Amino acid sequence: MNRRRLTYPALLLLEALIFHWRVLFLPGYSFPWDFRNVHVPLAAFVAGSFRRGEWPLWDPFTYCGVPIYANIQTAVFYPPVLVATLAGAWLGDGALPRLLAISVVLQTVFAGVCTFKLVRRIGGSPEAAWIAGTMYELGCFFAAQAEHMGAMQGAAWLPLIWWCVIELHEKRTRFWIAVLALALSMTILAGLPQVAVAAFFTGLLLAVILWRGVAPVLLGCWWALLLAAVQLAPTTELMRNSVAKYRAEWLGGGGGIPVGALVSLVIPNYWSVFDLGHFHGAVDLTFLYLYSSLLGLALALAAMFWKPNRWAFSFAALTGLVTMAMLGENTMLWRTLFPLLPVSVRIGIHPEFLFCAFSLGLAILAGLGASRLFKPRWQIAAGFAIACDLILVSSGRPMNTTSDPPEPGSAALVERLRELTAQTTPQWRFDTRPEVSFSWVNQAAKMGIPTAGGCDPLAPERVIVGRLSFAPGPRWGTCFPVVDLNSRVLDLMNDRVLIARDAMENPRYSLAAEMDGYRFYENTQVLPRFFLVKRVVPVSTMQEAADLLHRPHFDPASTAVVERGRAADSTDEGTVAVASYQAARIALKVDVRGESFLVVTDSYYPGWSASVDGKPVTLYATDVAFRGIEVPAGRHEIEMRFRPRVLWWAAAVSLVALLLVLLCIAL
Repeated sequence: MNRRRLTYPALLLLEALIFHWRVLFLPGYSFPWDFRNVHVPLAAFVAGSFRRGEWPLWDPFTYCGVPIYANIQTAVFYPPVLVATLAGAWLGDGALPRLLAISVVLQTVFAGVCTFKLVRRIGGSPEAAWIAGTMYELGCFFAAQAEHMGAMQGAAWLPLIWWCVIELHEKRTRFWIAVLALALSMTILAGLPQVAVAAFFTGLLLAVILWRGVAPVLLGCWWALLLAAVQLAPTTELMRNSVAKYRAEWLGGGGGIPVGALVSLVIPNYWSVFDLGHFHGAVDLTFLYLYSSLLGLALALAAMFWKPNRWAFSFAALTGLVTMAMLGENTMLWRTLFPLLPVSVRIGIHPEFLFCAFSLGLAILAGLGASRLFKPRWQIAAGFAIACDLILVSSGRPMNTTSDPPEPGSAALVERLRELTAQTTPQWRFDTRPEVSFSWVNQAAKMGIPTAGGCDPLAPERVIVGRLSFAPGPRWGTCFPVVDLNSRVLDLMNDRVLIARDAMENPRYSLAAEMDGYRFYENTQVLPRFFLVKRVVPVSTMQEAADLLHRPHFDPASTAVVERGRAADSTDEGTVAVASYQAARIALKVDVRGESFLVVTDSYYPGWSASVDGKPVTLYATDVAFRGIEVPAGRHEIEMRFRPRVLWWAAAVSLVALLLVLLCIAL
């Protein structure tokens, strides 16, 4: 009996291993795009922190410094990612992409098993439930979204969430409320809030459709927010201090999957997503692939339109509403209602990520259709046909498998860059020209070479405002390569090395190296990471500071623009020496004849504090993006530490909420 109960979960595991066999078992293969350029570098920094015996609090390598734990994409509090990262800290960074991929694939199997259990719960046969599990774990969403690790992880919890809603519809128990809260919190911790929004929304929508159980589902939602406070609170603080709060301007009409994507339900390569050289879609190709097998689609339609029972009717209604919602701005209703929402709400709504609920709804309906139309023997045949179809059509495609070498390319290139930047402690920073891939700055934390650049939707607002001095663009932008070579802000940002592919003619830059199609130029006028200025100009706001910083003749070497500071002039000179430089702690020795002002060109962010000779002093926002303190005359030891109080109280909230969950599940 036990063996029979394990047969279908074992099949779901085997199917997933076959589907992703290249990424899991062959050297040189991985998930593409953001997986390699965003998620692996973030995990590599976290693994390195653990290897050094440090908490991964502050990343000093990207955007002149960012709070790594607050970046929800890092998913540092998500158990599967944490386990994979700890294993990577032990086995080395070379194993990290494979470990993360294994973690993601196992989570898709978990999604398939939970889908299997859900369909069994609503009356489907074991064979039909296996069909549903197969369609979800191998279907359109997981086949297309492999680059978005957070999306894959968050969507893995959706079947369990819907299963909990069904249980609460039948009977309200603290056990299922606790499990629902835990599952919903995992969608937040998984790293992509858009999928978490989809999970919360569809869970509530299913409760409304079923009519009973809305109150306990709402309670589970609130409980989930408390469980995820350890991530939500720091990320909310980061959003207030990042360009993410302006993302509604980027969203325009609200996003959504084009109506034409529905053609791929029956013609999988309609948009040439299998051949990127001929791709002709208007949006990201990962949202133009809805194929979930022809037989599976037929079974889902049969469940919807041929004598549907109450469960088929409920999931048909849910899938229909989700389909309309995921089309977003491509429907008249969305274009009418979306602009009426508050900006703070619009920022978090990305209807295209309802794609996961569409895929799950289709899978459940296919399972119900198979139960109604076929006897068990034919259900098994249909299941194998669907699995073979999805593996043959969807596996090994550009959206889920790549063998291309990632930027920045050869180890020799990275080593040469390290040599050019490692002439000081801490290292000089590097930056890039427009013709150079953003992968260079995104790999900075993994390479261990600091940059003033980056490419992240949670880019710190102050650093971006500073970069607008030499790279004009919208205020919500995240990736601004160097355009104006004459900007003194480049000197201020400690950008010693500039990477280009095209030749540069500028007297401020000298060619230091040329290899593999890249040119490394050195900025001969770059300022040190820590320096003293003779003049302080006080301002009231960041915008006033930016207006001064962006002036063509602003000289950061002699003048500091300080928010809420006091005017000061000094003719005295002094010296600054680095005693210790760590990610979350800086120790300096300063010797000045008279009162002076120290500029630290690491990014200003809540949680940093400063002391002079052990006595706390005010830390000022300086030159828009950086830090500064007033230094009295004499020799002094200066220390700056990063202690994010928001993390500690949020962790306490999450711990209490987790203890309540464990108590409710155990009793």
